[in-house]
Amino acid sequence: MKKAAVFFFFITSLVAQGQSDTYFVLPPLLEWEGGSHDIYLNFSTTSASSQVWVYNSDTSLSQNITVTSGNISTIRFQNDVAGLLSTYGARELNWPNSKRYKDALFIEASNPITVTEQIVEPFNQEIITAKGRNALGTEFYVASQTLITTTVSGSFFGYHGMHYISVVATEDNTEISFKARSGNIFTTGSDSVFFTLNKGQSWVSTMEDNRQLLGTRITSNKPIAVTAGGNHLKNASANHGDAGLDQITPIDLLGNKHVVLRGLANHPNDYIMFIAVEDGTDISINGTSVLSNGSAGESGTYSMVGIANQPGKPFVVESNNPIYVYQATTGSLGNEPEMGMAQIPQVNCTGSNLIRYNRATGLATSAMVTIPSDAVSSLKYNNNLISSNPSITVQQSTYDPSWSGVFINSNILTNNFTLECPTPFHVGIIAGQGNSTGLYGYISGFDDQFQLYDPSDISATDIIYMPKQCADTVPLTFAYNSCSDSIEVVSGVINQGEGLLVDLNTKDTVLGFVPIEGFSGNVSITITVQDGFGGLESIEFRFEYLGKDYDPITVPNVITPNADGINDLLTIQSDDPLDIFNLNIYNRWGGKVFKATNQNDAWNGRMNNSDVAPGVYYYSIQTETICGQLIKTGAIHVLK
Repeated sequence: MKKAAVFFFFITSLVAQGQSDTYFVLPPLLEWEGGSHDIYLNFSTTSASSQVWVYNSDTSLSQNITVTSGNISTIRFQNDVAGLLSTYGARELNWPNSKRYKDALFIEASNPITVTEQIVEPFNQEIITAKGRNALGTEFYVASQTLITTTVSGSFFGYHGMHYISVVATEDNTEISFKARSGNIFTTGSDSVFFTLNKGQSWVSTMEDNRQLLGTRITSNKPIAVTAGGNHLKNASANHGDAGLDQITPIDLLGNKHVVLRGLANHPNDYIMFIAVEDGTDISINGTSVLSNGSAGESGTYSMVGIANQPGKPFVVESNNPIYVYQATTGSLGNEPEMGMAQIPQVNCTGSNLIRYNRATGLATSAMVTIPSDAVSSLKYNNNLISSNPSITVQQSTYDPSWSGVFINSNILTNNFTLECPTPFHVGIIAGQGNSTGLYGYISGFDDQFQLYDPSDISATDIIYMPKQCADTVPLTFAYNSCSDSIEVVSGVINQGEGLLVDLNTKDTVLGFVPIEGFSGNVSITITVQDGFGGLESIEFRFEYLGKDYDPITVPNVITPNADGINDLLTIQSDDPLDIFNLNIYNRWGGKVFKATNQNDAWNGRMNNSDVAPGVYYYSIQTETICGQLIKTGAIHVLK
């Protein structure tokens, strides 16, 4: 057994730089009944620059923009599009439960970027943090605000509050299903929704606000992106309360420990929502049990006590199985309950070492940092230790002192800011416009710092390029970097080549490829590995299989040693270097006429400084190739 667990979080190539990626898929955002949404896409990058392409599935929208470090770049969709009845990125309220193909957005970038999607709407603003490839998966559980008393009232009486799920497919023939928890139904009148989408098509399903979207399960046979939450909903004990939205990660990025920092909402409207994804799940918050032996899909709500004007207090959520954790809070001034919602990243082996972000214009924006307490002294804000700024507050968890919450208020947070620490941390952005809107989202990495790589190359890689192979069983060896001390190979696929994949111990880092009899050619094998914290990573092996009868040597069968410069010499050619080489040439009576111990020694058709007679001669080559010992014999015709 060979195990290579190497911990090197501080190597530059592996530093996590926020929720950055080069590919994003954004499902459409359902407009609320009071008017159409304006959508702003805000871009930041840690690279010097990045070329960004934004488009929809039929490329009726196609826009390019250059994003540079230290600056926010924004694309605004503010005008209704013909045939869409709303802006790009939005779904008109009267078009739920139908396939659409123009309203979802796709983003590609030449270098990693951070993307936030901002709804600019007087009565329902929100920031959704795009999660790149981490948002693509086949199984999800979603949430939306639970502390609701009734629909919007006053001058907007008659408008709906509305939960919704929005998805977009990345491949053709994608079969998708929604299944609500018992007692909750969609506006179609059923607790289940089934449909099939082709690549780029999107779908939105809605649920009235007297139902609970929390705990609804989403499954698909191919990767999709999911955004879920709610529109203008009335909050418990308050007059307002946008439910908030977020892009959701699939279940394979979940973990069993979360640290939630209390935001700016008054009690009870700053709260946690949790969802079990496996049977037999136990969940506690600050040591108090909130779910015991829960089944998959079972969910609940927990309001965080505390003072709204002292944000950043940590609440520790622990579970025996991976779970979803969502938080509803506000970022608005005056602690008004206009809410935002965010999925909370797990803290086991996740986070970012460097965040560079540009705050959206016109909003009071603050940052909440979740960080191990022993790393607070090393956390830098704009290249200065936070301890040098008395206006930055730190609160340590009273339940688990190993975790702290750092709050950087809007008066301190610069338009373009950096956060940096050798120890991974998480950053939640909360924002508001006056006392009327609340926005919330996490911009730090959601995937764990689990990576597979070539044992001969410490830099992380997606492909291990191996030399040519010819053994009966080809060993496939990888190494890994993880906070966990255990891994398991969960699947292996032969993409190219003919043979069997053998794994005698799924918990070590060695597998074997056994080619079928007679096969030779290129081989590609992808394995998927899971670490002890549930993180999944894949790596591909590529090599050429030469086969048992591999013969790299080429020997001419005719030479014409007549000094005309054509075929005058017998030269042994090989596709590979030959470690041992012995060449003997004999006449028809067995007499030796030439010998060589170097592959580069050529026979000129002479023996003892005299030309040999024309005719047939025989050679014997003994050599060592990359596949072992090789003895090769044959005939040579000497012509004059």
